[in-house]
Amino acid sequence: MIRIYIDEDTQLRELTQRDRKMIFEVVNNNRVYLKRWLPWLDYTTSSHRYVTMIKSWQQNIELGTGMELGLFYKDEFIGMCGYTSIDPNSKRGQIGYWISRDYEGHGLMSKSVEAIVTHGFEKLKLNRIEIVCGVNNLRSRKLPESLNFTEEGVMKEYEFLYDHFHDCILYRMLKSEWHTQNV
Repeated sequence: MIRIYIDEDTQLRELTQRDRKMIFEVVNNNRVYLKRWLPWLDYTTSSHRYVTMIKSWQQNIELGTGMELGLFYKDEFIGMCGYTSIDPNSKRGQIGYWISRDYEGHGLMSKSVEAIVTHGFEKLKLNRIEIVCGVNNLRSRKLPESLNFTEEGVMKEYEFLYDHFHDCILYRMLKSEWHTQNV
């Protein structure tokens, strides 16, 4: 079971089938808020929908091709943060994250992403970590920018959100850059 401790109250951990109801409840309570930027909300209409998703997340962890973790604050599930994809051959990972509206703006996701980046470089031996954000998702963009990720460019019509394509920005951090900024 993967656990990454952020501070005494906050941790990232691997999700199991026992977690599917609480995941659904948090997503469902934040559906309108999250739907603005997350393209998968219409597929999560019941806790049963998470059975295959959790199996997929667990399989990705086993294969080393992903590491999507639940974010817990004081033992309460409040969001997710982790590697939506890992390319073991290229030693590259892409981070995805979301948080319940009630916990937004408290620095929890920023600390979590910083911890997952450190884990990626130190434990997973990645060389390059990417974060993709919607161009107009200013709140999400602040996170990689605050961690000194480099903006590599805008990807036109990169993602489909329910009824339209939208542009995204690709941010990256190299292992060599992370070590120099965190010395």
